[in-house]
Amino acid sequence: MLQDRSLLAGCNVALNESDVVGLRVNWPGRTVRLLLHVLALPEHGPADPDTRRALVFTGVCLMRVLLRADRSTSRDYGHAIELADAEAADAFLASVGWSNPMYGWSFLDDPQLTQDWPAPASLVLAGTGPATHSMYWFCECGRAEPGGDSAYCIEGDIHFERLEVQRADGSPVPLTSFAADGRRWWDAFHSGDARVSPAAQQAQPPSPAWT
Repeated sequence: MLQDRSLLAGCNVALNESDVVGLRVNWPGRTVRLLLHVLALPEHGPADPDTRRALVFTGVCLMRVLLRADRSTSRDYGHAIELADAEAADAFLASVGWSNPMYGWSFLDDPQLTQDWPAPASLVLAGTGPATHSMYWFCECGRAEPGGDSAYCIEGDIHFERLEVQRADGSPVPLTSFAADGRRWWDAFHSGDARVSPAAQQAQPPSPAWT
């Protein structure tokens, strides 16, 4: 379905300002689950109180992760920090004390987003087969460490055949609905809709956490 350029653009909009909180990989099954909190506004009623969504990539032939120290004052990144496996990448995401959402409006099928990556990356899982699509994700984050607070940027690159979206309970969200809910949120924000006003966002209870 992502061959539909309108749907692809809608999914990119829906991913803007989403928080990356987990990476679950079944490499023998060539399946990757990217755990997010997203901005979603249904057609009727308030913003969705449960912002958890999983992007489920299947037919994955390549997955790369790049973890580096983030020297934010100069935007100078350190060398790639080696990750032993995909579980280590997920554990790092679980360990952060603060993080910023993704931004930039373009995440799917935009290979130029990783052209400046150093070699080697922190983690590379490579298989065989075609890769019709790609997904770029990132998380600027930090955590308390023995020497004080440390900032990092962790990025990922997934080459895949199929994409599905699920809620935290595993129930499917059609890509068309995922894109529409995200685009509706941003349209409402830009039009001054009270449902997504700063006051409404502050009053909304925190979404349930991923486990």
